[in-house]
Amino acid sequence: MTNKMLFELIGAVEDEMLEQSEWRVQKKKGFRTKTALVIAAAAAALLAVIGTAAAVMGVDPVSLIRNAFAKRGIDETPDHIEEQIENGEWVSLNDDNVAVIVPESPVRLLLSADGGRTWRESVVANSEGMEAFGDWRDGIVYYGGYIGFFGENGGYLALKAPPAMGREPIRLFLTDDGGDTWREIGNPTDSHPAVSTGAGFSTPRIGFVSYRYGEDAGPDIWRTLDGGETWEKLTVTLPDGYTENRRFTPLTPSFDGEKGVYPIEVLNTQTGEEELITMRSDDYGLTWSFE
Repeated sequence: MTNKMLFELIGAVEDEMLEQSEWRVQKKKGFRTKTALVIAAAAAALLAVIGTAAAVMGVDPVSLIRNAFAKRGIDETPDHIEEQIENGEWVSLNDDNVAVIVPESPVRLLLSADGGRTWRESVVANSEGMEAFGDWRDGIVYYGGYIGFFGENGGYLALKAPPAMGREPIRLFLTDDGGDTWREIGNPTDSHPAVSTGAGFSTPRIGFVSYRYGEDAGPDIWRTLDGGETWEKLTVTLPDGYTENRRFTPLTPSFDGEKGVYPIEVLNTQTGEEELITMRSDDYGLTWSFE
């Protein structure tokens, strides 16, 4: 989840919603923590809210995403894309502000400032292709996307190419006009060409890209403090009891003003069980601590 609604839903989710979300975690042995189920239920509620508002206006954002893949020769939306949609990554809701990534070429965004009652469109300039694995690729089909907003009119967009051999190109964009126009910024791909698992910004200058664990156990998080000009790996002090037999996969951080939550999936390599732990920040992500 990459929006303010997560904070509200975590405190208001119903038991019925938890039960409905149970199917999403069946394939992960031991992934039964209440926090994980709450996030899954919050994501389901997010899509339900968007779907209800969109149905009134005759707009179905999720179908638009799936249809865009179909039009580009992908008849069945890949499983990980379906999971990203369910997690609220292709669709963002922040109060009454809705944003939907439509993976066309160029990438098109649907934006609403009134909870889906009215919509406007935005095209991401120069998103028809990207530099990937040493070559420029026209008409690329982005296989991942994260979108979210911060402040008055700020927002971020991350587009990912299909991974290969443990590497995955990513493009990052920022907006300062509520999503009408977007400008590309630098990203960590050249210095850290790993597989990303999330992205988020708290301000126009402070941003994060999450990566799946690789050479070390993780969590592998890269941060910029200058709007994408430079990136460095974030030093994370693990909580007691989590320093051995663990692998960490950070996801997408969420911010409500200066307050941030960073969810991290933890794999116990001895038992195969997974759980979700969270870091929190009170200074826009400059410092983090585990609960």
